[in-house]
Amino acid sequence: MKSLRSFAGSLFVMTIASASFVAPSHAQTAPAPLIEPFSLPAKPVALNQDIIKRYLYSFAPVGALMKEVAGAAVAPEETAKLDKKAAEYGFKNFEDWGETTRTIMVTYHWATNPDPREEVEKALATIPTMPNLSDKEKANMIDGLKAGLATVENARPSPENLAVVKRHLGSIKPLYNQWSTR
Repeated sequence: MKSLRSFAGSLFVMTIASASFVAPSHAQTAPAPLIEPFSLPAKPVALNQDIIKRYLYSFAPVGALMKEVAGAAVAPEETAKLDKKAAEYGFKNFEDWGETTRTIMVTYHWATNPDPREEVEKALATIPTMPNLSDKEKANMIDGLKAGLATVENARPSPENLAVVKRHLGSIKPLYNQWSTR
């Protein structure tokens, strides 16, 4: 089981991740992850067995290509390579693959942490006792966790998506661990 601190941190990071998808752009100046860890899907994908299977087979090759192009601004040629690689596994393009990634990972997180409110309430109870934080920092942390909880609760996956992902928890876990620690 995750520690309370790591869950609270994960929840906080998940909800403040500002960019769900960093659109490849020739004018990009600073390299950024192509898919932010703990980002929420803009529009969750309706998952099924076929999508999960294609995703599992595609993760390593698409991930390897992402590492290859992620060191600098992503030019149109790299975007085309990512689109082509994602299409090899039946996705419309890399953006479709990215939305599928976010949907699967957020659904996995819900499947393995089904009651975020309980965890957040535990974290909220410990904040006032943290001696190394000022009152303002404590208030900010409490406000952030409450806002984050609302965002996470609004991102609850559909029962259908949860059912599909639950059948593949063992296969998704190592991918989730990679996604959540980048």
